[in-house]
Amino acid sequence: MDLADRIPALLARARALLDLGTGPSHRLAAGEIAKAARAVETLHRGLIGQRELATAATWRDRAHLGAYLLWWWPQTYAKVRSALRLAPCLPRPARILDVGAGPAPAALSILDVLGGEAVAIDASEAALSEARALAGSASLRTMRSEAASARSAGGEFEIVVLANVLSEIPEARRDALLDALPVRSSGSVLVVEPALRETGRALLAFRDRALERGWYATGPCLTQRPCPALASPRDWCTASAEWEPPEHLRQLADATGLRADEGLSYAPLVLARSPPAVEPGLWRVVGIAPPEKGKKRLWVCSDEGRIPLVRLDRHASPGNARFDDLRRGDLVRVEGAESRPDGLRIGPSSRVAPL
Repeated sequence: MDLADRIPALLARARALLDLGTGPSHRLAAGEIAKAARAVETLHRGLIGQRELATAATWRDRAHLGAYLLWWWPQTYAKVRSALRLAPCLPRPARILDVGAGPAPAALSILDVLGGEAVAIDASEAALSEARALAGSASLRTMRSEAASARSAGGEFEIVVLANVLSEIPEARRDALLDALPVRSSGSVLVVEPALRETGRALLAFRDRALERGWYATGPCLTQRPCPALASPRDWCTASAEWEPPEHLRQLADATGLRADEGLSYAPLVLARSPPAVEPGLWRVVGIAPPEKGKKRLWVCSDEGRIPLVRLDRHASPGNARFDDLRRGDLVRVEGAESRPDGLRIGPSSRVAPL
């Protein structure tokens, strides 16, 4: 199952919450768009600006919950599916815990990829009710609880996911929450945060503190050293997800001017209790510079640090042609590059091989 298979149920639940009536199974009817767009704009202002709606109490409002299902639920589902490629050696099937799950887009995204069973915990019963309604045949159990009570979910889990949750928890409580998560010794903690400077840098600082306490960064990081992006206040680390947005989301993007229909960005982190096996010569793409005359520049990161990877236009060749396809979050092997003052320089004989 994938996102397209879940859209009919998602639209049906959103219509019930927003009192839109009935309509097509994979898109909004013309008469539904204006009301749905107003609800999305209202929730967007409360989540992005002063973030006064970034609380479990928000889901008591049916319009807010309906707007979330229409706009943010599909995006979170797609981001989590993209972030899974950063986590090594995922089990199939898996036992999954979704902390601060809301209507459980993260849990259902992972279940649709790996199979298995999931527990979704959240402080809002209204949100969990929608999670159950959307689960379909997936093995999803819900539990009303604060994130700090994750251990009461029962046993240990192979994957614990926190999607857009960490930034809603006071910073002083984040480290204790991580250390109390019921993750198996061979399991992973998957964190997905908004691709904003503030939330992205906070995630990197959270990573560094976790490594000091015995955790290992297994993705997207290729180093266990302090994050080099924190050395400059202008830098943070993001990944991107190419996706085919649902038709109703394109309709809402056109109506609101909000853009999520052209690509998704997010800040990811995968942590584990066991060290990862990292092959030498690999780099993670962590940034893409604006277009420059005569050359293209990316930012890549590994145990050697965070540096520019540069190719002059005149040095393009069949061996390095895949350089043009790289996007944030990609893992790439680079052979035959030369260290120069402007970074790691790709020449005509260099080889670039995305993995």
